Amino acid sequence: MRRKRSEFGPSRRDGFSIVEIMMVLVIISVLLAIAAPSFQRATEQVQCNVAAANLQAVWAAQRFYWLENHQYSANFPNLGDMVDPSISAAATPYVYSIQIIDNNTFSVSATRTGNSKWGGQLVIDQTGVLTGVIQTPGQQDIVPGLQ
Repeated sequence: MRRKRSEFGPSRRDGFSIVEIMMVLVIISVLLAIAAPSFQRATEQVQCNVAAANLQAVWAAQRFYWLENHQYSANFPNLGDMVDPSISAAATPYVYSIQIIDNNTFSVSATRTGNSKWGGQLVIDQTGVLTGVIQTPGQQDIVPGLQ
């Protein structure tokens, strides 16, 4: 049986007012505006860590290649299955390159591309030392590893 409004007070509302919906949207927008920079930095940190791991994989592959050939390889396909083939084909977010100085010296670099905000380069040499940072104006530099 349906209630009459006059007998039991005002009728029950079945929805939200436009003011309530707008307040929820404003609160969500503020929270997103606060969280977005942290999310972008975390994403960039992850991509930097992946690039560093790729550089370390290339370093290990170069060491094995040197044991067999007594020289380092100037290209990725020579390093075989130890290096992900997509490293040499990747254009973003990092471009990888190998520089051979002589038979006993090499460096591999990962240069940040495809982003107008973040830039930089990571480099690993034959000693296994990883150097470089990824940076953007107004924020702390990103270095590979846990922070």
